[in-house]
Amino acid sequence: MVYLADPTRQSGAENPFAPQPKKRSRFWSIFLLIMTFLVIGFFVLMAAVYFWFKSSLQPKAVAVKPHSVLQLKVSGELSEYATSRPLALLGQEGGSNISFLDVLNAIRRAKEDHDIDGLYVRSGGLAMGFAKATELREALLDFKTSKKFIYAYLEMGGELDYYFASVADSIFMPSEGMIELNGFAVAQIFWQGTLAKLGVEPFVSQFEEYKSAAESYSSKGFGPYSREELQTLLNERMQSYVDAVAHSRGLAPAEVRRHLHRGIYSSDSALAAHFIDGIRPESDVKAMFHPSALRDDRDARRKDKNRIITLSQYVRSHRQQSTEGLVRDREIAVVYGSGTMVPGRADGGGPFSEPLLASESFIQDLRRAADEPKVKAIVLRIDSPGGAVLAADAIWAEIQKVKREKPVYASMSDVAASGGYYIAMACDTIIAHPATLTGSIGVISMIPNLAGSLSKIGATCDTVATSPSALFLNPFLKFSDRDKQTFHRIAEPIYKRFVQRVADSRHKTYEQARQVARGRVWSGRSAVQVGLADTLGGLQTALQIAKRRIGVSEKQKVRLRLYPEPRDPLDSLLDLIQDFDAHDQADLQVLHKSLSWLAAYSDPVRRQLSYLFTLSYLSSANRTLFALPYLPLME
Repeated sequence: MVYLADPTRQSGAENPFAPQPKKRSRFWSIFLLIMTFLVIGFFVLMAAVYFWFKSSLQPKAVAVKPHSVLQLKVSGELSEYATSRPLALLGQEGGSNISFLDVLNAIRRAKEDHDIDGLYVRSGGLAMGFAKATELREALLDFKTSKKFIYAYLEMGGELDYYFASVADSIFMPSEGMIELNGFAVAQIFWQGTLAKLGVEPFVSQFEEYKSAAESYSSKGFGPYSREELQTLLNERMQSYVDAVAHSRGLAPAEVRRHLHRGIYSSDSALAAHFIDGIRPESDVKAMFHPSALRDDRDARRKDKNRIITLSQYVRSHRQQSTEGLVRDREIAVVYGSGTMVPGRADGGGPFSEPLLASESFIQDLRRAADEPKVKAIVLRIDSPGGAVLAADAIWAEIQKVKREKPVYASMSDVAASGGYYIAMACDTIIAHPATLTGSIGVISMIPNLAGSLSKIGATCDTVATSPSALFLNPFLKFSDRDKQTFHRIAEPIYKRFVQRVADSRHKTYEQARQVARGRVWSGRSAVQVGLADTLGGLQTALQIAKRRIGVSEKQKVRLRLYPEPRDPLDSLLDLIQDFDAHDQADLQVLHKSLSWLAAYSDPVRRQLSYLFTLSYLSSANRTLFALPYLPLME
């Protein structure tokens, strides 16, 4: 028998016919190792670049040298809190990104700082509200009690710029300077005639007669109630301004009022009217900052250069505040609510738009403050003209819960009206600045009817429906009287709830609350008189009241926790890039083009159009609005 040997089964020697195992190549292992190092290295490099870029954007710490002068240069609008918008990286958000509280604290700190000899007020183009402007001016007046000097220099400016400068010991202008001092006025655009030409007929339902925001669309001019309201506010503002300037400049109020009727002042005419103290180039004014021992010694002056420190540098200077008298176990939270109220989230507002008071974001900040064990009292800093009823009601309900745990105070800034007042009245105490615009307790609803527009172009609209109500407020059909009555009845319970909550919170009857409601806007001073606010004062007053409530004396210090917490603009930019989807980017491009178009217009027109865009945005999601009329009272 013959056996066929299996070549794969040989004992002893290795079978030469057996398939040889493949040798594993090291190429892929080396490649993966290299790629791993490259990826790690890339992220390490990006992190290094990020932190380098971020650190390079941070202002350098500045040592405050002896005989320094703090330059108070504030222009444009001063935000309630330091924004974290991405455009701050490009210098398009006011540059220094300093908050209103930063400026207040800097002035108070400079008053006690032995290395600060005085203040140099260098303003121009201010556009902030009158309440913030007055509180800053009061801080300057308090600074003067230190016997340190205040010099002011005006090249160009208006009422607000001179309002600050009037505090100074001496005011100077260049020979070709000019200031506009012609009082206050409201100029509002009315679109009713334009809409009529287009066949658009706005239907407005308002509660009550003073709630006049929709007059811009339904009338050709101010109605009797809105005119009365605005004239009263303007007269109050004019009187406050005249009294302040007259007191600071040692002039009779009648003389100041007479000069304000003139309008435009050159340097010569301002000097003749005793509004300024001299006409000098700025270099000569800065030379006055030197200590008296150096003023006549040019060589010494060259060695000892002007020690002018900017507001931004001073706010972020490396000098640490003294902890003497600091109460460490009790803190006060300041929760900011600025801008038009909208439902949902909008942390810090949009990257280009005005700030938004978004209900979910605000409630989250409020809850964080309430949950912080060291926080013993909460101050809501409100600067809002109102907005969506759903947002205001959600915030009101949350404040009701929080104040059962900790005292909650409302500090009204420039505007706390309509929805802004809605959330303020939920607090334990309301502190209004005399120049605050508040109240506007009312509801306004508006819907345009386009039936006339269709008729103008020869178009018609036919319908098929299961019931008459299925065509309720169809904008392409003439509104029936029944539709208008139904629309009015929808908003009426909202207004009545608003008034009833005012009555409950302010300890009034419903009819008493209604008499001070009716959509009327009040100044802070008048609001206290009619019982809508508890006391007069600014943010510092609110903080002092909160300190007393938690058992901290006036001389003791407490830490403030700010909400929303300040964020670096670069971090906001990265979040913005990460969160944008294609739809967001398309919307952003449209918005950017719109804002580029608006940039060609003057500030009053641009702010008016921005206000209209905001109302349009709110109307897309909310039928009923709390809205304050556009009030450019500083024009």
